[in-house]
Amino acid sequence: MGFSISVIIPFYKAEKYFEEALDSIKNQTVKVNEIIVINDGCGSKTTGFLEKFDGIKIINVDKNGGASSARNIGIKAAKYDWIAFLDADDIWLPDKIEGQLAFLSKHPQFSACHTGISTFNNSGGISEYNSKPFNLTINDLLVSSHVTPPSLLIKKSALTAVNYFDEKMQCSEDYDLSIRLLIHGYNIGFINKTLTKVRRMNHGNLSSNSRRVIRGHLQLFKKHKKLFLKQKGASPLFIYSVMMAAGGKSKGLEKKLYYALGKSIKIIFRIK
Repeated sequence: MGFSISVIIPFYKAEKYFEEALDSIKNQTVKVNEIIVINDGCGSKTTGFLEKFDGIKIINVDKNGGASSARNIGIKAAKYDWIAFLDADDIWLPDKIEGQLAFLSKHPQFSACHTGISTFNNSGGISEYNSKPFNLTINDLLVSSHVTPPSLLIKKSALTAVNYFDEKMQCSEDYDLSIRLLIHGYNIGFINKTLTKVRRMNHGNLSSNSRRVIRGHLQLFKKHKKLFLKQKGASPLFIYSVMMAAGGKSKGLEKKLYYALGKSIKIIFRIK
C-alpha cells in the first residue's frame, strides 16, 4: 500500500506554540508530502508570521470560520491521498506517522487510524488515553468520541464521501465525523500507543471551553438522536460522559456542578 500524506493545520492565534507543532511534523521518522496551514481569519500580520517558516503552504481566509471550516478548506486543497491533522498548538511524537503507516499496511481493512494521546499544559502532563477500541463501532461512539483529529490519519476519499466536517457543529465536529464515517462503512482502527500530545489550556484551544463542549454534544445528540435512542441505555450514558468531560474542562463551582450532575445520572440510571 502506497502512502502520500498531506498534513492540515488550522491556525488561529497560536503564534506561541506553532513552531513546536511544526517541528514535530518535520521531525517525523517518515516524512510527509505537504503541510498546509490555514490562516483562519487572523489577518496579514499572521500571514507575515507564517511566511517565516519553510516547507509550508499557507491558505489565507478573510474571516474566521472555525476549525471545521479551516480543515475542510485544507482537505479540498490537499494534493495527496491521505490526510493527517494537527492543531497549531499540539505535538506529534517522532514516530507517529511511521507507526500509523505500519498499522495501515498490516490492517488494510481500515480507512483511517488514530493513536493514543496524552494531554498536557505548561505545568506538564495531565492524562493519557490509550484504552480505546481497536476497531471502533457505532456503539462505542454512543458513549464517547474516542477519536481526536490530531491523532487521525485518514483517506481523503473517505472524507470526501461523507462531505467533510459539518461546519454547523459546535466543538463536536470530530465526534460527528466519526459517526458518519462508520455509518458509511469506513472503518477506524486504533494504535494503543501514545503518539500524539494534545495541549489543554485556555488560550483559544476550542476543546477548553466546557460550555461550548456541552452545547456541541447536545447538538450532536439531536443530529444522531435515532442512533442514541435505538441503543438501550445509550442516552443516559452519553449524558453522563458529557458531564464528566465538561467537569474536566472547567474550574471551581462549575467543575463541581458538572461532576455532581454526572454522578447523579450514574446513580439514577445505575451506570457501571
